[in-house]
Amino acid sequence: MIPRHLDATLVHSLQNFPAVLLIGPRQVGKSTLAQGLARGRWRARYLTLDDPTILGAALSRPDAFLEEAEVPLILDEVQRAPELLRAVKLAVDRSRRPGMYLLTGSANVLTLSTVSETLAGRVAVHELHPFSWAELRRRRASGVIDDLFRARDAAGALRLFPGECPATRMQEWRKLLLAGGFPQPALMRSAAARRTWFDSYRQTYLERDLRDLASIEHLPEFTRLLTVLALRTGQELNVSSISRDLGLPATTLRRYLGFLEKTFQVFLVPPYFANVEKRLVKTPKLFLCDTGIACHLAGADGWETIVAQNRVGSLAETWVACELRKALSLARARTALWHWRAHGGDEVDFLLERGSEVIGVEVKLSAEIRERDLRGLAGLRQALGSRFRLGVVLHPGRYTVALDRQTMAVPFAAFFGCEGR
Repeated sequence: MIPRHLDATLVHSLQNFPAVLLIGPRQVGKSTLAQGLARGRWRARYLTLDDPTILGAALSRPDAFLEEAEVPLILDEVQRAPELLRAVKLAVDRSRRPGMYLLTGSANVLTLSTVSETLAGRVAVHELHPFSWAELRRRRASGVIDDLFRARDAAGALRLFPGECPATRMQEWRKLLLAGGFPQPALMRSAAARRTWFDSYRQTYLERDLRDLASIEHLPEFTRLLTVLALRTGQELNVSSISRDLGLPATTLRRYLGFLEKTFQVFLVPPYFANVEKRLVKTPKLFLCDTGIACHLAGADGWETIVAQNRVGSLAETWVACELRKALSLARARTALWHWRAHGGDEVDFLLERGSEVIGVEVKLSAEIRERDLRGLAGLRQALGSRFRLGVVLHPGRYTVALDRQTMAVPFAAFFGCEGR
């Protein structure tokens, strides 16, 4: 079994909180991680609500069900019986002993309309993502986000990364982008087997999660929506355009998008503005949760197809967005993820904001960095002044170099912990 970087974080939370909620998309490895914890450093009983008998008991008498269960306790797929959260809340209020419950869910149960009371202040929430590149190569968690915010300049940050990566990493990265990070397809050698897995995943998602959690009036259009979003991953979300293309009312489309967010199939990266109110109303970028799923939905089985579709750039940006979120989930201090576009057209793919400081991250597909490639970061530096800490240009090449006092170019493999560190 490949170790997950979130393991140590979960153990720490179980030592300090009475309840821990582990959320993430279906088939990402939540149950495997939870069961591994129960066999190791945190001994607990495991119950899954996928079992019809257990689900029936939890739905019919949630308070009694929880009272009769032994703690520590793992409750898997808790979104299937959201009333259990109320019962967990009552149990936690009676005893604040750390490590009583580990709950897992393939939907963000804290946002479900059927949940009248959340566990706010009583639960630590962690999201498990598909495998990172470092996890697949069995590397330790790099802590790159924390390290960058500690670095004073590009020269200091340069020491965090190896100066050169093997030439083979480029081909490995392309395969990783195609396969994605979901445990089963990521470890499959056959493209045909991955196709079968993704087809099954989509069907299970449509038949099970939709039935359990939402009322979808236009199932064919919802299925088409998944494909449309796969083709638009990495772009600003244009609800009017998608609504027109699918023939769906904008209100219905927004509800469907909310459901896709709630079940971790897509995520939004909001635009950065110094004015906080503007961040809430301006257009975010939409990304699929995994490039393997995006490639499958778009019918791209090989690199040549991605090139022919002219989608290398958007998929590379999606892959970086996903890897950044994985790194952010392990950061020691809260760090927000944004994108930035100035009125004059300058833009930066991603901003990492911690307190008053910002790191800009640009994604380039050429190992040769030209002056025009740095225009967005230069505009961001000018706009932010002293708040701008570092600029990082991520690329699929081999070499890490300082471009100026506050800007550096780093290969994907070096930045995300696949090499060195």
